[in-house]
Amino acid sequence: MGLEYKLTGVIQLIAVSIVILYILTDGAFSRTIVIVSVLFFIVKGVAFAFMKQSILSLSDTIAGIYLLLPVFGIFSNTILNIIFIGWLIQKGIVYLFR
Repeated sequence: MGLEYKLTGVIQLIAVSIVILYILTDGAFSRTIVIVSVLFFIVKGVAFAFMKQSILSLSDTIAGIYLLLPVFGIFSNTILNIIFIGWLIQKGIVYLFR
């Protein structure tokens, strides 16, 4: 498709990388940067769900809401982290090579 999908894929992979580094290192980035990265997933999920009228796009929103929990130190589960981060990585790769 178009350039917007490739750009979305690059931004998504960068945002996922920031979240991964923050979770693994307990603060490699400022919490503000990580929150902006997570908010990207939430906003993108809601926007794409309305634009594409696809319920599957809301998965980004669900992943973003979950990832706010470990960022704020409320709840973190390794298996759930891997599932949600893996989902976001594969979506970023699909958008990049679409």
